Formats: sequence, C-alpha cells, structure tokens
Amino acid sequence: MRWVTTDFKKGLFRFSGRQLLASLVALLVAYPFFESFPGGDYLASSLFSVVLLSSLFAVGGRRRVLIAGIVLMSPALTFRWLPHFTSIGKDTTVPLISMALAISFTTWQLLRFVLRARMVDAEVLCSGISIYLLAGMLWAQFYLLAQAVAPGSFSVPSRLSGARELTSFDALYFSLCTLTTAGYGDIAPVSRHARSLASLEALCGVLYLTVLVSRLVSLYVKGAIPADMDRSA
Repeated sequence: MRWVTTDFKKGLFRFSGRQLLASLVALLVAYPFFESFPGGDYLASSLFSVVLLSSLFAVGGRRRVLIAGIVLMSPALTFRWLPHFTSIGKDTTVPLISMALAISFTTWQLLRFVLRARMVDAEVLCSGISIYLLAGMLWAQFYLLAQAVAPGSFSVPSRLSGARELTSFDALYFSLCTLTTAGYGDIAPVSRHARSLASLEALCGVLYLTVLVSRLVSLYVKGAIPADMDRSA
C-alpha cells in the first residue's frame, strides 16, 4: 500500500509521513530557544507553517481531502501570521479554534491511514508517531482556548514580576507532559474544564499507545505469516 502521493502526478507534492515527522521533531527541539533569539516569533511561525504545510501535503493525496485541508489550513496559517503585522493576538479565540481544526483534520487523516494499513513500514511508523505529537499540539490549543475563555484556568510558575498566564510554549510543554503522563506538577490545571481537558488528554495518550502497539504488532504478525499458510489456516 503506497502513501498518499499516488494520487498526484509524478514529482508533485512528494511530502510523506517521514517528512512530517521530521518537521514536528524540528519544531519541538527548536521551539524552546525561540524566546532567546531576536525575531524568535517569526522563526516559530515559520516552523509552525512548515508543520502545517507538511501535514497538508502528507494527507492530501486525494483531491477532496486536499481541498478540505486547504480550506482548514488557510485560516490557521493566516491567523498565525497576522499578529506579526496587526494587533490581533494569536492566542485569542478565533485563531486558536482555526489552528485546532487544522490539526484535528490532519490527525484524523493520519489515523485513518494507520488503521487501514495492511503492513508495517516506515510510513506507518512515522505516521503513528506524528499522530502522537500532533495530539500534543492539538491539546495545547485546547488549553490556550480554555485560558482565553476563562483566564486563570491554570496555575503557572511566576517569573520576577509575579504570576503569569499560560504561554504557547507553556501550553505545549504541559500538553506533552500530560500526554505522556509525566506530570511534573510545575503547571497545574485549576478550573474544572481545564482539569477535564487534562484528564481526557492523559486518558487518550495511554489508550492511543495501547491501540497503536496492538495494531502494529497484529500487522507485523500478519505480514510474517506466509500467504500459503494463511490460506491453509
């Protein structure tokens, strides 16, 4: 089973699950250092854009899926860059919802691919890992949205100036800690809806890993059985 590029003309849109995973890892590795660089916000927006475009070209093998992806990705990219040129904040309600919709679309399409795969290969493995990382990004948008709707939903360690709100990096950090059930306790959900989101993310993280490992093992075992033995059984 080939990945999504089979529906395109040869040489066009050759992004894959491996390239998407590479862009996600690059974002997670580089993101903590952006605040210390001049123009770090532009670098962050550039990497976020690369991740979104990589995810679009990774799942958009069919024309219908590609069009739907463009419709959802365009507002997310627009709202990601508007704060650099206007007074619109990227952590307000509408930009956060548009980003959450774009990430949700990609995550769902990748999940369908993994669940429908007939064999384990590099694309399936990279897509499975990408889903996990995208889920962390998705819940980070949910946490920022919860804070935008109800300020003070999270208890965040204070800097020199006292208590502060959840930043984009804080939300991603807290999301990944919750998803992996690390739970360092430095950032804590305070409101009920924030606690509900954190509990749901931890539950989804555990269940996803369980289902993913079971799926990959079953595909591997199925692929390891010779075809003639499988028919005779």
